[in-house]
Amino acid sequence: MAVVLGALFLLSSVAIAHELILFPNKVAKKTAVTVIGLGLTAGQEVGLRMMMGGVLSDVSFLAKPAIEKVDAKGRVMASWGVNRELRLLANGDHEIMLVDSDGNTIATTMLTVAKPPKKKK
Repeated sequence: MAVVLGALFLLSSVAIAHELILFPNKVAKKTAVTVIGLGLTAGQEVGLRMMMGGVLSDVSFLAKPAIEKVDAKGRVMASWGVNRELRLLANGDHEIMLVDSDGNTIATTMLTVAKPPKKKK
């Protein structure tokens, strides 16, 4: 994983389009997901949103550190402990949006939820 993240940061030093990456992007149970935004404007205020329970929800504060501002190299990086959100998410793909301070979508990616089967008693 360190090699992957290192390569991503090296790539972020060249001009690239806005990109949002989740690693891993498939979850079935409580999982620490690394959130990486690249190619952004330094100092820009940003947030992370997704539909949960039929409502567009700001999930920026669920990441550690909270996703709030782009660093001097045009990136954001945080760890999101996906856990309680799984109760509100159906199996399948869910769009995650990186948005600016006006709520405009900058970049998107997908989070796939595959809940494990219930244990038989």
